[in-house]
Amino acid sequence: MKFYTPGHGIITDTLIMHGLVRIIAANNILDGVVTREGTSYVIEINTDKITTKVDFLDTIYKETILYTQNDEVKLIYKYLSKIDASNINLPYYSNWINNLNKGLEELNITTFSYPDHKEELKEGRVKSKKLIALPLPLSFVYGKYFQNDYGVEGKPYSVCLNCYTLSTIGLIFGTSIIYNISNDKKNVNLITLGPSREMKLIDVLVLQRLLEKKPLLFKNDLQLLASLLYVLSLGETLYALNEDIDAIIWRLTKQKNFQRASIPTVINIKELLEKISTIKYYFPNLPKFIDECLTSNDDGAIALNDLAFYLINSDGDSYGVMRKISTLALKLGCNYDISQLEKAIEKAMSNEV
Repeated sequence: MKFYTPGHGIITDTLIMHGLVRIIAANNILDGVVTREGTSYVIEINTDKITTKVDFLDTIYKETILYTQNDEVKLIYKYLSKIDASNINLPYYSNWINNLNKGLEELNITTFSYPDHKEELKEGRVKSKKLIALPLPLSFVYGKYFQNDYGVEGKPYSVCLNCYTLSTIGLIFGTSIIYNISNDKKNVNLITLGPSREMKLIDVLVLQRLLEKKPLLFKNDLQLLASLLYVLSLGETLYALNEDIDAIIWRLTKQKNFQRASIPTVINIKELLEKISTIKYYFPNLPKFIDECLTSNDDGAIALNDLAFYLINSDGDSYGVMRKISTLALKLGCNYDISQLEKAIEKAMSNEV
């Protein structure tokens, strides 16, 4: 049996892919292949019997019934915290939950078993009573708030209830969310991972083990590359994967009544994962060091972003980056051997293990 993501763009299709994979795995099916085709995916498994009557969907459904805007209650949500953290349009929150509630009741994934789903349902930048406009976290295009190189477009990007529901499930299990709230401004960084070409279904589940964790609220605003490095430094099992992995990263911002979404960036992270693995081999405390010394103030966040840029692009002022980090560590009294970190980075950049 094959499942096809509809072709709504790299963000929405990757989230739908993660939603489908999660449901397939909940049916105790781990043997399968996920193939990337442009910005869409094909999932192939050796069975044609899939049910959506699975425990985790039932838990999400119960949370949608019990949801509240009470901050103390929201903290105990197992799944809906991702929606709350990523949403920058507060009045829309209840609509999102209500749509998800209805979508879980009516979820039908067989509609993804043919490749022309989008065309048949006439999904896209249209206004239709039969379709639902995607919120920003599920697609970087969103009505009058989206501006491309040619100006502002007025129609929202609308999809069927099944696409809406599956992309929300993908947001919950297939994204890492780092956000910051300061006065009337909220910044949200979203990171999802997927195969550059082809990946075993069970390896996609390995990606989800890293991504499914609860959203992270930081006092200081981390930029996208800094957030990516932070998240990847926490993963251990990813380093053993042989397949090429793409990170899709995007950023949402709300200030007063203005909402903005950045165009997503796609980065092949195979080499970055190898570098992080080498750094952690020689400097095992990398995640703790980042957490304690580079996310605690704005200067640290800038230094972390500079380090991420250097590791990803193999370019930049390595001396300047390490000088920033050393100065910060001394200023904050961080009890780490910075010379050991510097040597670890040098070995990673020279491909030494």
